[in-house]
Amino acid sequence: MNILKDLFTDFSTFSRYAPGVETNMTLDDLQPSGLTACKRIEAVVSPPVLRAIMQMDTEEPLIEALRSAVANITMASQLIFDSINRRKKEVNVYKYEFEAMHRSYIENYCNALDTMLQLLMEEPSAPLEPKTSSPTALWRKTRYFALLSQCEVKTMAHFDMLYPIDGSYLFFFRTVPLQREIIDELMGVYFAKLTPDNTDRLRPMLLLALIKKTVAKALRRFDMLEFPPTIRNLFDENHASRAGNNEYQSAMALADRLDSEALELLTTADALLTTEPAADFCSNAAYNRSDDNIMMLP
Repeated sequence: MNILKDLFTDFSTFSRYAPGVETNMTLDDLQPSGLTACKRIEAVVSPPVLRAIMQMDTEEPLIEALRSAVANITMASQLIFDSINRRKKEVNVYKYEFEAMHRSYIENYCNALDTMLQLLMEEPSAPLEPKTSSPTALWRKTRYFALLSQCEVKTMAHFDMLYPIDGSYLFFFRTVPLQREIIDELMGVYFAKLTPDNTDRLRPMLLLALIKKTVAKALRRFDMLEFPPTIRNLFDENHASRAGNNEYQSAMALADRLDSEALELLTTADALLTTEPAADFCSNAAYNRSDDNIMMLP
């Protein structure tokens, strides 16, 4: 079974979704890269959701977004093999051109996948039946969606308000496991100490610290091309060719800065959460405690 032939009727349809495709290729030539592309998409939306989208009508927005995602990530994987074939035919391939094309394919893929997640997150007009097989219903059974109930920041809009991510549903859902990990490691005890008296003052501070630590952890684990432009544009080398060492050092420096800012917020939260009175040895007020009974003898 050719996964690309199931999505695209012919090669001309495929070329509408991915720019710069060689006209002397066929869908069979792209089949190995197409399998890799579908595997990457399955890792985000899950295999049942992918199969449900592929069975939808041709003009549905979800399947249009899926085609764009598959076509662009397929070409991003195929690009290196095309470059080698050109070199064998003594056709010059320049590094800056290769990297620019690869970057464009990855950006197109991320944008298409982001559109898919946005459509999957939209509330259906009618209540979903428990056994419905629609992509939206199946998405609500995936591990990413299930983890949201255990997180403090449950929507992309809330995340974007705390730390701008250009409205990226893809980046938000990619960081859901990281957010849950930070809550388990450190932040859970802080949220557990919130009371009706201090929630209004402390919760915004804790949420900001949580998101900054989440982005910092993502910087240490994700490829820079997976980040939304707001974060990616902080690195000058990402506007041209990629320099692995410089990119890594810049990402680590930003991650360290965000961790430091989060630590400052948590230090302030610790001070506000401290309820025990401080010892007062410098004033006579230290003796004015209701439980300190002083007996005066005549």
